[in-house]
Amino acid sequence: MSKQDTDATAKEIYDSVVGYVKHNTGGVQPPLIHEAPVVASVSWNYPDEHPNRVRSAIAAATSRDDLFRFVDDSGEHERRYLGVDDADDLERKIREYHDRSERTTRSGALRLNIANQRVDHLRGDDDER
Repeated sequence: MSKQDTDATAKEIYDSVVGYVKHNTGGVQPPLIHEAPVVASVSWNYPDEHPNRVRSAIAAATSRDDLFRFVDDSGEHERRYLGVDDADDLERKIREYHDRSERTTRSGALRLNIANQRVDHLRGDDDER
């Protein structure tokens, strides 16, 4: 098998990124996920690819409105979160988290707040009109 045969296409990486975020948010998990594990996990699936290809796929997914990125720089370290960028899907993930999680951590509460603000923004209900 040649190197060309083992290279992942940009679409495969893109679909993996979007799928990973969709699969690992909601339910007992908060509606948003830290960006770093997405990069690490998707990169692990494509060991011959540089993690920058995964970061490029994240950038493409956010520019195409399949995902949104929120950067929290309020603390000591910058934290980047990813979530689905569809109001109905995001709202469903918020409800699932409320219904299935036994308690919400501080991080979970922060991600819920960000997700709720994003739903408001997507529906046009935010203060930035």
